[in-house]
Amino acid sequence: MTISKKALCAALLAASAFPAGMVTQPAQAQEAPIAFAVPAQDLAATLRVLARQGGREILFADDDVRGMRSPAVRGNFTVEQAVRLAIAGSGLVVEVEAGALVVRARPAATAEATTTITVTGTRIRGAGSPSPLIVMTRRGIEEQGLPDMANVARIIPQNFTGGQNPGVAGGGDQGGYNNLNNSTTLNLRGLGSDATLTLINGHRLPYDAVNQGVDISTIPIAALDRIEVIADGASALYGSDAVGGVANIILRRDFDGLSTSARVGTSTQGGNAQQQYWGVGGQRWADGGFMVAIDYNRATPIYADDRSYSRRLHPTQMIATGSRQVSGVLTGHQDLASWASFEVDAQFADRRSRKGNAFSATAPVTIFGQLSLPVVRSYAVTPSLHLRPGGGWEATFEMTSGESNTVSTARRYVGGVVQVGRSAYDNRLTNFEASAEGPLVRLPGGDVRLALGGGYRRFRLDFNIRSTSGGVTRVTRDASERRESAFGYGELSVPLVGAANAVPLIDALRLSAAVRYERYSGIDEVATPKLGLIYAPHPDLVFKYSWGRSFKIPTLNQVNQPREAILLSQDQFSPQPAPPLPVGSTVLLLGGGNPDLRAERATSSTLSIQFEPRFLAGLRVELSYFDIDYRGRIASGVSDFSTALTNPVAADFVLYGPSASLQQALIADAPLGLQNQSGQAYDAAQVFAIVDSSLRNTAREQARGVDLAVDYSTELRGGGQLQLAASASYLEGKRQPVANQPYEGRAGLIFTPPNFRAHGSANWQRGSLQLSAAINYVGSTLDNRFPDTETIGAFTTLDLSGAFRPAIDRGPLANLELRLNLQNLLDEEPDPIRNSAASAIPFDSTNQSPVGRFVSVSVTKQW
Repeated sequence: MTISKKALCAALLAASAFPAGMVTQPAQAQEAPIAFAVPAQDLAATLRVLARQGGREILFADDDVRGMRSPAVRGNFTVEQAVRLAIAGSGLVVEVEAGALVVRARPAATAEATTTITVTGTRIRGAGSPSPLIVMTRRGIEEQGLPDMANVARIIPQNFTGGQNPGVAGGGDQGGYNNLNNSTTLNLRGLGSDATLTLINGHRLPYDAVNQGVDISTIPIAALDRIEVIADGASALYGSDAVGGVANIILRRDFDGLSTSARVGTSTQGGNAQQQYWGVGGQRWADGGFMVAIDYNRATPIYADDRSYSRRLHPTQMIATGSRQVSGVLTGHQDLASWASFEVDAQFADRRSRKGNAFSATAPVTIFGQLSLPVVRSYAVTPSLHLRPGGGWEATFEMTSGESNTVSTARRYVGGVVQVGRSAYDNRLTNFEASAEGPLVRLPGGDVRLALGGGYRRFRLDFNIRSTSGGVTRVTRDASERRESAFGYGELSVPLVGAANAVPLIDALRLSAAVRYERYSGIDEVATPKLGLIYAPHPDLVFKYSWGRSFKIPTLNQVNQPREAILLSQDQFSPQPAPPLPVGSTVLLLGGGNPDLRAERATSSTLSIQFEPRFLAGLRVELSYFDIDYRGRIASGVSDFSTALTNPVAADFVLYGPSASLQQALIADAPLGLQNQSGQAYDAAQVFAIVDSSLRNTAREQARGVDLAVDYSTELRGGGQLQLAASASYLEGKRQPVANQPYEGRAGLIFTPPNFRAHGSANWQRGSLQLSAAINYVGSTLDNRFPDTETIGAFTTLDLSGAFRPAIDRGPLANLELRLNLQNLLDEEPDPIRNSAASAIPFDSTNQSPVGRFVSVSVTKQW
């Protein structure tokens, strides 16, 4: 849904952990007066009550109403009249846009400055999404003391922190995950960073490194308006990658004045000393505005000897990476005419990290280990033109150009010999898109609305991987993989029952349907539908259901991986088949990418119940059940080549008695030719079998479970405001490597998402003081890597944050905020795990953090 307005809508849905606006049903043409009896109280609370009781959608920015109180609203009024009474004397204005009431700050002049932002889950303005929506506002994030997006990612119960994440340490298996360049990518439902689509203001960004995720750590918290997350398949709306869900990072559209902040902090056990400095400035005028935010962040590493549970490792082993990052965001909007406006979003980042990985518990990194120095530079620019031709329609034309470049220099030390490696990954994106949305016909329940769009996307990944040893440089990979896609989509919203024609047991009923078609040149073409239902039998109770299909195109790295042909001897296979291989036999092992890869496909469904009782204003409870069936996942059908000749799971990938001509053709396809590791000369007649472990669309994954969200906000009798929020997610996951074979667990096991995650918070503020407390719970997992299984304990942390804002109007202390943050107050430590290698990281870093108790102080000044 898109809403045109000058100020930012910091909270558009009551699903926010810090709710600011309440979404109900669209307004009707003729609105009957309603009897209101709302006491004088905080303005935000009054607007939520009016929205709930009046059945109107009321949108407002948290910053615009903060600290304001409304007079009592008692009597018979339309909802719009009641809102105007509530904001009387506040300097705010209310306008009707797409059936919603938008409360915003009064512009500098009479002309209206408009911008267009996207609300995740539907492209229809005023319709609402049939999928549950998670909303986190900037202010709510700041009040919990979270300084960056990496910390935000860790408090979303639906997100798995394994994958391309700065918390994942090296030196061990860690489930095959890595921390290539210290980026942060979202991984909803644990289906992979490449199966979560991340957007900025509704548009795409270039991929990060090789895994086709999007690095969110480059966005300063100060530039945010809010973050919206849908943990539901949404390819019909947004295209490839939206299998686990969609995260939309929505930026401030403009800003008046200048705000600066400085923060310092450290882990009390040692390491992780942080400095952060940011500034945000801008200006609003009658028909436009802009915002610029700059952030500098520096953190030192955590070494193994900083923590008692990792001191058996060599002291030069890092269990948390050191980094330095500079990032910035620019947004702006300008009215060109009463029917046209222009917007622009731009962001850049430069991050340099340092990672040390010791290969031995007794030798330093510089004797037997690797020191990596990744550098990431990225940018993206999105200009857009918005037209309002009349009749309630709005059209948008936008273009995105961006690049994310990672260059990692690694010095590998083996017994005094130094090998220098350089890995470069350059992702580029160009995207053109045109869309339009507006009403088609009016029904008794409201306007039937249609959204249409289409466009063209081009993206590519350049690889250059080389190593230098003894003065000789060897290039092992130098290639460029590119892809083009053309797409078109449509979404229809049909309100069958609304406020004007409600009947008993049908207070509201809305149907929606969407479909998207994408054609990827040389890869695949995909059509994905999505159906939605929103049904309210009572104003306090809403049922939502969504069903849809999603897809993910093979990553550029998967397609481009070079083919390998490796010759192995018979004794490298155990157990031996019956009868055993003839003496002197060899096996040809194939590996690498596959040009025949096709799209991964998924079917998702979500049923949710939302309860907002009028007898207890400020309470919202939402319970959801989700089911994802993910098919054609790209993987190797042979997980362990040494057992391939006897493992029935790998039977379809083994060819016995291959001809000499077939062998020669396969070897010719390998850029490096035959890699003979058999210890004997290659003889085609001695090749007993071919084992094909190259990537294929062979795996199937299923994820299902339950999400729960509870929010409550109230004005306290003695003054002040209290906000309570809790969210939890229960996940069951399993994976079938090959069709018709047993499933393997993909949740509740070591290095996979736990079955249960939860986050709860309490926030109190009164006058100049604000206090918050948050609990983060990561459930236990099972270590099944050894014959005797072992339970890894849950990881629970308590965070406290408090701020003091002196009530001073003038002087250096005016508009000042002093904040103290205590993260992991009780100094919870990771549960130790068993490892076969002495140098392996001794805890599950995909789920548990070595940061420990972290103390920071910050000073923020509004100029």
